[in-house]
Amino acid sequence: MRAASGQALGTAGSEQSALLLGWRRYVPEAIGLVLFLVLVDHLYFDGTRFAWIAPRPFWIPIILISAQYGLAGGVFATLASTLALYSSALPSQLATQDYYAYSRLVVAEPTAWLACALVLGGLRSLHIFHAAELRQQRDDALQEGEILGRGLSDAMAEIARLELRIASETQTLGAVAQAFGRLDAGDAPRPAASLAELGRLLIGASAITLYGHGPEGFAALAVAGDGASRDHVGIPPLDDGTVQALRQTPDLVWRRDRVADAERMPAGAILAIGIPAPDRSGPLGLILVERLLPSRTLAAAAAQARDVARGVAGLLGRVER
Repeated sequence: MRAASGQALGTAGSEQSALLLGWRRYVPEAIGLVLFLVLVDHLYFDGTRFAWIAPRPFWIPIILISAQYGLAGGVFATLASTLALYSSALPSQLATQDYYAYSRLVVAEPTAWLACALVLGGLRSLHIFHAAELRQQRDDALQEGEILGRGLSDAMAEIARLELRIASETQTLGAVAQAFGRLDAGDAPRPAASLAELGRLLIGASAITLYGHGPEGFAALAVAGDGASRDHVGIPPLDDGTVQALRQTPDLVWRRDRVADAERMPAGAILAIGIPAPDRSGPLGLILVERLLPSRTLAAAAAQARDVARGVAGLLGRVER
């Protein structure tokens, strides 16, 4: 409410300043009209300022300027007409007139002109202020409409993106459900392959390899992605140096975009996540991400892979047994 009141006061103040600065227009116009009447009086009549005409033509500039420019213009036109009326000489005082009667005669017409300027010019000034306020309200409404239009466009674009995201996640959740449905604790290779496929879907990878701790080091348990064309049996186990280096990493995560990690990461991998052991003695296994989906970033995949590794940690022990 305070902001609206301040805006209204600011609008009224600016319009009042505009009215006061309008003297550049009504001053020359009023002077020009009055001088034109004086010139006509001198050229075509007797130069008595239209004393034989009632009402005098000096009403014309007062009415026009008041109706056009408001109170200030009307008062100035009244002043100019009064100066023109008595610029040559004041009306003569009769012998039978006292001072008060003569004063009433002198100021009668200028007073009538001033009253007309105050009434007509005041109404015109109010009209100007009200018109300015309506213009300001119209401009504010147009501006708010543009803001609402842009907001609606942004909202529609966001809704479209959410629809695409929901459709994509629905497909992913369907694949995850299928992967869970294939889990079979009675057959070790099948749970490992299902876990690998589940991890690939959650991470957003196109190809991963799941490693588990075995007698010869970290051996490949399953591969997932790219049609699972590779056989995990033919994949050599990870060497002890790689395992020891991963064990010394605080968060058990290697990323290809970090120079220190890239030097220790197995060839062809872009992300390596250790599966933590329950006793925190070291990694229980390893998820090796070789490729990501085009819509997945490495940072987002790394964050999701940590959650996947913690979930797989509870199941990988049973898979190895």
